[in-house]
Amino acid sequence: MWLWLTGNKLGDSGVKLVSAALRNPDCKIHRLGLQRVGLTDSGAEDLVSTLSTNPSLTKLYLTDNFLTDRCVPALCRLILSLPSLELIRLRGNNFTATGEEKLRSLQEPRPGVSVDL
Repeated sequence: MWLWLTGNKLGDSGVKLVSAALRNPDCKIHRLGLQRVGLTDSGAEDLVSTLSTNPSLTKLYLTDNFLTDRCVPALCRLILSLPSLELIRLRGNNFTATGEEKLRSLQEPRPGVSVDL
Protein backbone atom coordinates (compact mmCIF):
# COMPACT_ATOMS: atom_id res chain seq x y z
CA MET A 1 0.00 0.00 0.00
CA TRP A 2 1.19 3.52 -0.81
CA LEU A 3 0.55 6.80 0.96
CA TRP A 4 1.54 9.65 -1.30
CA LEU A 5 1.19 13.13 0.23
CA THR A 6 3.74 14.86 -1.97
CA GLY A 7 3.22 18.56 -2.56
CA ASN A 8 0.73 19.06 0.25
CA LYS A 9 1.62 21.85 2.68
CA LEU A 10 1.63 19.59 5.72
CA GLY A 11 4.57 21.08 7.59
CA ASP A 12 5.73 19.42 10.80
CA SER A 13 2.29 19.57 12.42
CA GLY A 14 0.65 17.76 9.50
CA VAL A 15 3.40 15.15 9.39
CA LYS A 16 2.86 14.64 13.12
CA LEU A 17 -0.79 13.75 12.39
CA VAL A 18 0.32 11.35 9.65
CA SER A 19 2.79 9.81 12.12
CA ALA A 20 0.00 9.22 14.61
CA ALA A 21 -1.94 7.27 11.97
CA LEU A 22 1.17 5.27 11.03
CA ARG A 23 1.54 4.10 14.65
CA ASN A 24 -1.57 1.97 14.25
CA PRO A 25 -0.40 -1.68 14.27
CA ASP A 26 -2.77 -2.41 11.37
CA CYS A 27 -1.03 0.18 9.17
CA LYS A 28 0.74 -1.64 6.34
CA ILE A 29 2.21 1.24 4.35
CA HIS A 30 5.01 0.04 2.06
CA ARG A 31 5.80 3.34 0.35
CA LEU A 32 5.49 6.75 1.94
CA GLY A 33 5.84 9.90 -0.17
CA LEU A 34 6.44 13.11 1.78
CA GLN A 35 8.19 15.15 -0.89
CA ARG A 36 7.81 18.94 -0.79
CA VAL A 37 5.63 18.92 2.34
CA GLY A 38 7.62 21.48 4.40
CA LEU A 39 9.23 18.91 6.70
CA THR A 40 11.98 20.21 9.01
CA ASP A 41 14.48 18.43 11.25
CA SER A 42 12.09 18.44 14.19
CA GLY A 43 9.30 16.84 12.18
CA ALA A 44 11.70 14.33 10.66
CA GLU A 45 12.80 13.19 14.12
CA ASP A 46 9.16 12.56 15.11
CA LEU A 47 8.53 10.73 11.84
CA VAL A 48 11.64 8.55 12.24
CA SER A 49 10.55 7.60 15.73
CA THR A 50 7.25 6.38 14.32
CA LEU A 51 8.62 4.66 11.23
CA SER A 52 11.27 2.71 13.12
CA THR A 53 8.45 0.47 14.37
CA ASN A 54 6.79 -0.04 10.96
CA PRO A 55 8.12 -3.36 9.61
CA SER A 56 6.27 -3.02 6.28
CA LEU A 57 7.92 0.22 5.06
CA THR A 58 10.21 -0.39 2.09
CA LYS A 59 10.48 3.04 0.44
CA LEU A 60 10.53 6.52 1.98
CA TYR A 61 10.58 9.69 -0.11
CA LEU A 62 11.60 12.88 1.73
CA THR A 63 12.85 14.87 -1.26
CA ASP A 64 12.76 18.68 -1.39
CA ASN A 65 12.08 19.45 2.26
CA PHE A 66 14.08 21.48 4.80
CA LEU A 67 16.18 18.73 6.37
CA THR A 68 19.70 19.52 7.61
CA ASP A 69 22.53 17.66 9.32
CA ARG A 70 20.68 18.01 12.62
CA CYS A 71 18.39 15.11 11.68
CA VAL A 72 21.15 12.92 10.20
CA PRO A 73 21.55 10.87 13.42
CA ALA A 74 17.81 10.10 13.44
CA LEU A 75 17.85 9.15 9.75
CA CYS A 76 20.88 6.94 10.39
CA ARG A 77 19.03 5.15 13.19
CA LEU A 78 16.08 4.56 10.88
CA ILE A 79 18.24 3.18 8.08
CA LEU A 80 20.12 0.86 10.42
CA SER A 81 17.14 -0.32 12.47
CA LEU A 82 14.49 -0.90 9.80
CA PRO A 83 15.45 -4.07 7.92
CA SER A 84 12.57 -3.77 5.44
CA LEU A 85 13.77 -0.37 4.15
CA GLU A 86 15.11 -0.63 0.59
CA LEU A 87 15.17 3.03 -0.47
CA ILE A 88 15.27 6.41 1.22
CA ARG A 89 15.25 9.37 -1.14
CA LEU A 90 16.61 12.60 0.37
CA ARG A 91 17.51 14.81 -2.60
CA GLY A 92 16.88 18.54 -2.48
CA ASN A 93 17.38 19.01 1.26
CA ASN A 94 20.02 21.11 3.05
CA PHE A 95 22.58 18.52 4.11
CA THR A 96 26.26 19.44 4.11
CA ALA A 97 28.75 17.22 2.30
CA THR A 98 29.60 15.68 5.69
CA GLY A 99 25.96 14.88 6.41
CA GLU A 100 25.50 13.35 2.96
CA GLU A 101 28.62 11.23 3.40
CA LYS A 102 27.37 9.91 6.77
CA LEU A 103 24.08 8.91 5.17
CA ARG A 104 25.71 7.34 2.11
CA SER A 105 28.14 5.39 4.27
CA LEU A 106 25.23 3.42 5.75
CA GLN A 107 24.83 1.50 2.51
CA GLU A 108 27.88 -0.56 3.47
CA PRO A 109 26.66 -1.90 6.84
CA ARG A 110 23.11 -2.17 5.43
CA PRO A 111 23.43 -3.91 2.05
CA GLY A 112 20.22 -3.77 0.09
CA VAL A 113 19.34 -0.22 1.11
CA SER A 114 19.76 2.66 -1.32
CA VAL A 115 20.30 6.15 0.12
CA ASP A 116 19.53 8.57 -2.70
CA LEU A 117 21.00 12.05 -2.10
